[in-house]
Amino acid sequence: MAEPAAWPAVPLPREGGPYVVGAEVTNAIGVLFGGWNLGLAVQAATDLTGGRLRDLSLSHLRPVRAGSELLLSARSPAPAGSLAHVGIEGRGDDGVAFSALAVTGPPAGSPDGPPAPDVAAPEDCPPRAYAAGPGTGSSVLLDVRVAEERVDLGVASWARLWARVRCPVADDVRLAVVSDHVPYLLRCALPRLTGMATVAATVRAFGLPVGEWVLLGVSLVAVDERMGVGRVSMWSDGRLVGVAEQTGRLFTRRLAS
Repeated sequence: MAEPAAWPAVPLPREGGPYVVGAEVTNAIGVLFGGWNLGLAVQAATDLTGGRLRDLSLSHLRPVRAGSELLLSARSPAPAGSLAHVGIEGRGDDGVAFSALAVTGPPAGSPDGPPAPDVAAPEDCPPRAYAAGPGTGSSVLLDVRVAEERVDLGVASWARLWARVRCPVADDVRLAVVSDHVPYLLRCALPRLTGMATVAATVRAFGLPVGEWVLLGVSLVAVDERMGVGRVSMWSDGRLVGVAEQTGRLFTRRLAS
């Protein structure tokens, strides 16, 4: 029996597998980075239908650890019209890891939306910090720079980040991958946070990025003792190309009584 293909040493996995999850696509605790979960779902949906991403809703069920195998499946419940609906499932060693519903269709036009913030160019901005340190985990394939941020305002905190993917993937895939930055802001803005696990995420695409860098406007919507919700607006060449939201389960230190 042939050995499973290693990823990301080979291109982004298509439907099928198994694929071995490499350390370069995992987070600080050694599990598959949520942005790559989103990217995999987008790839599977667009491969099946031939359309471009318009909407994706994904539920995270259990983590996929580095070195484990991942199987992907995608199906469309009805014949495709101008829009196609696709169900996607990712299955790891311990069972279903994520489940998603995607809508694909013709490329989006240029929507009316808020203009991009005026920030320094990516080359003039410092890299964001990673819990696992630079040159490890997801920082190997992601290049993220901090343009501006205010992280001392609690739920009113915000960040503006430049992001690019350092490996060849489709434009709507990389939009999904870089959208996963609500956890970054939650960790920066909530000092008591010891960890978080993304429960659900959405990506809505209004176009495709035209350059390698995407500008992210990250904000928090609401936070309570157990859950946090945030939003990411994405611009390319000054134009709004997508909006994402994430809901995360929060783990915090208990205050001494």
